[in-house]
Amino acid sequence: MLRVKTEIDGKIEILDMIVIDAHSHLGIDEDGTAMQNPLAPGQGTFDFWGKIENMIRSDWNEGKMLQSYNTRINSIPTNLSFEFIQLPLFSKITKALKNSTLQSNYSGLADRFQYQNLIDQGVVFPFQDVFRKKKPAAIFRASNINVARHVSQFPVSLRLNGYIRCVPWEGQKALDEVDFWMNQTANIRGIKLHPRSDGWLDSVSSSQVIEVVKKAAFYNLPVIFDTRGKQTIMDLAELIKKTRDNLRRQSPELIPQFKAIIAHAAAGNVNDEDVYAAIAQPNTYMDMSLCQGKTVEQFFLTFRLWCERNQIAQKTGRTWSEFCLYASDYPYFQELHAKSLIQNLIDPIFFENGGNLQDLRNILGLNQLKLFPEYGKSIKFPPTVPISLMVESTQKSVPNASKDPNLGFNTQDIMYQSIAKLIEENQINIKKVIFQFEETWKSYKNEAILYTSPKKNPENIIPLMLMNIQDDNLGLITTIPDQFDWNPLGSKFYDASTNKIFRKIISRSNTSNNAVHAKDLLSHIYT
Repeated sequence: MLRVKTEIDGKIEILDMIVIDAHSHLGIDEDGTAMQNPLAPGQGTFDFWGKIENMIRSDWNEGKMLQSYNTRINSIPTNLSFEFIQLPLFSKITKALKNSTLQSNYSGLADRFQYQNLIDQGVVFPFQDVFRKKKPAAIFRASNINVARHVSQFPVSLRLNGYIRCVPWEGQKALDEVDFWMNQTANIRGIKLHPRSDGWLDSVSSSQVIEVVKKAAFYNLPVIFDTRGKQTIMDLAELIKKTRDNLRRQSPELIPQFKAIIAHAAAGNVNDEDVYAAIAQPNTYMDMSLCQGKTVEQFFLTFRLWCERNQIAQKTGRTWSEFCLYASDYPYFQELHAKSLIQNLIDPIFFENGGNLQDLRNILGLNQLKLFPEYGKSIKFPPTVPISLMVESTQKSVPNASKDPNLGFNTQDIMYQSIAKLIEENQINIKKVIFQFEETWKSYKNEAILYTSPKKNPENIIPLMLMNIQDDNLGLITTIPDQFDWNPLGSKFYDASTNKIFRKIISRSNTSNNAVHAKDLLSHIYT
C-alpha cells in the first residue's frame, strides 16, 4: 500500500491507498517471453513488484526523488510524505504463519515478501501461449486453466486476480468459454481480448466481438483490449459505441455493467484529441502501460485539461483520473518502466499540474478494484453452514498491553491468526479476497471477505467475512447467508432486510478471544 501522510495547518492525516497492477501475463508466449510462476525468485511477478519498490527507495535515499515535500493541493498548502506498508491482511496472515510453532510450507512467506509492500494486487491473463490450443473446448481453455490454477491458490490468490482469454471469431465457443468460467469457483474476474495476436484487427467492431462483450456485461466482467497504434484505439471506440447502442435496445439494465479497458492508450498519443475522446466516453477506461518518463507527466496534464474543457465529468459522471489505470505489462516491460509511472504520480509536479490525492488513489488502484465484478452488483453467495464468532481483544486484559504491542492481541490479529492456523493445518485454501471499505472508498481498515474452500472439497466455497465491530476491541468472523446483500462500503449501507440478517448473525455468535479457540470453532465447517 502507499501510505500518504498529509499535513495542513498543523493537522496530520494518514491515508492508505491500495495499489493494483492492472496488466500482466502468465504462461509461455509464442515469441519466447515467459512468466510461469508468480512466486519464482528473481523473475516472478512478486519479485518484480519488489524491484519497483527498491528502485524508488534507492532514489529517495540518494535524493533523486523526494519522499517528503511541500506543495499545493486544490490551492491549499500541504506537506506530503510517502511510505510503503504491506497490506495488513496479507502481512498479518504471513506473520502468523511465520510465528507458529507448527512449521508449514508457508512459514517462510513473511520473510520472502518482507520487501514487497507497495503493490498489493495485480491482474494477470494468458500470453499468446504455445499451449493455448491443447484443449478442444476453446482455443484458450488450456491457458485459462493455467491462470486459474495459479490465482486460486493461497498465497497467490491474495495478490493476483485472473482474467481469461477467448477468441470472438470462435462464435458460440467463445461465449461458452465465458459461461464456463463464471460457473467455476476460480478467482477469475475479467476477460482479455487481443485483436492483433488473434487475427481480427480488421473486424474489431464486428457482431462476434459485440456478443462477447455483452456476455461479459451480463456477468459484470471488465474486458481489456490490447492495442497497437491509434487505429485500433479508434476501432475500439467504435466497438464500445456500437455495444452500448446494442445494449440500450436489447438489455438496458446491463449498460452500467459494460466496462471496456483500452490498453496502452496513452503511449504515443499525448495531446491526441481523437484518442482522448475515444478514452473519455461512458463505459471506457484505459491503462497506462507502455507510457513512461516525461510522457506520463504530459499525458496527465493534457488529458485532465482536455476533460475539463470538454466537461467530461458532467457528461460521464467521472473525473479525468477515473479513466486511468496503473499498469506494468510485465514481463514485456520491466521495473524501470513501472517505477516511472509511480514516480510521476508521487512527484510534486503531479500536484502542481492540478492532480490531487483522490486522483492518485483512483489511478493507483481504486479504479481497477471497482471494475472487478463483485463491486458493481449484488453478489450471490453460495449456501454455507452458518457460523459466526465475536472476537474480543485480549489487550485490555493484559497489563501495559497498550504500551507494548507484543503484549496481547487486538481483534484483527486474532481473526487473521485463526485463518493462518487453518491454513497451516492444511484445512483450507483461500481462493479469492474481496476488500470491504468503511463508509467511503477512501477508508480501508483491513476488512475483507475471504472465499475459502476445504482442502478435502475444493469446489465447496465458504465465504468468510472478517470485519471490525468496535475499533480494535471487537470483531466478527462469519459465514455469509446466501440472501445477504453485501455492500462494499460496509454495514452502514446495508438495506433493511440485510440489517435484520446482520443483527441475527451477531446475536447468535459464539465468543472467542483466542486464535486457537476461534480456529477450533471454524474448523467444523471445513470437515
